Amino acid sequence: MIRSAVAIWKGSPAAGEGSVSTTSGIMSKALYSFGSSTGNEPCTSPSEMLAASVASCMALIVAQEMAKLGIRNEVVKTESELTLEEHKGRWQIISIELHATATLPERDAEKFQKACKSAKTKCPISHALNVPIKLTAALEPEAVHVMA
Repeated sequence: MIRSAVAIWKGSPAAGEGSVSTTSGIMSKALYSFGSSTGNEPCTSPSEMLAASVASCMALIVAQEMAKLGIRNEVVKTESELTLEEHKGRWQIISIELHATATLPERDAEKFQKACKSAKTKCPISHALNVPIKLTAALEPEAVHVMA
């Protein structure tokens, strides 16, 4: 399987902006800049796209690992927080923190933890990165249906 994207940058590094498109068409001329990580600009950044990539890959792999363990679920949510810092004039990703949640019965807690741990080693996106990745996993409480 080959996936590809095209990025175009116009202008100076500080004042310019870029656009990125994927061959699937899901991202089509999406605006990006380096400084957009504050969240105030109407565009994304390479580090934000990487955080989204890790989160989406982990959610999918956790769901796959849960299915292998016989856990049926409706939703797996994975939040990703990527920390980017400047060291000696060079920007570096210093860590990624992931938090996975699922709404499951308490009896599946141990299997869910096992699925998450396995997913962390099998996620091709996080595996490709040379960055410390911390993963926490927690069950969301099941909704209790009260009849009135």
